Amino acid sequence: MASKNSSMMLMAGGALLAIGSFMAWATAFGISVSGMDGGDGWFTLVAGAALLALGFMSYSGKAYPSWLAWVALAVGAAVALINFFDIMGTELIEVGIGMWLMVAGVVVALLGLLMGRKSA
Repeated sequence: MASKNSSMMLMAGGALLAIGSFMAWATAFGISVSGMDGGDGWFTLVAGAALLALGFMSYSGKAYPSWLAWVALAVGAAVALINFFDIMGTELIEVGIGMWLMVAGVVVALLGLLMGRKSA
């Protein structure tokens, strides 16, 4: 069973990933676009919700297949990071707050999973 701290980090990372899906991913000329506008936000939303739910299960003392959390993290991280670097590589477009939240969420969730693995 994972520690309470690792479970809380997994929940926090999942929440940041899910919330970032709805916020601005890119801004150009005063116009912001969220992940939901382009469709990729659905992947990060589902991945974030899965991490949040699995973290809650762990916090409650219930067992879950750890591979499921790793898959959710991999999907969320892949979509977030591919879009992050795609936006960064485009002139005149700024990375929005949603992207920064999702990158932070991926890092926090990864740390939570690694901490939980160590304490198991």
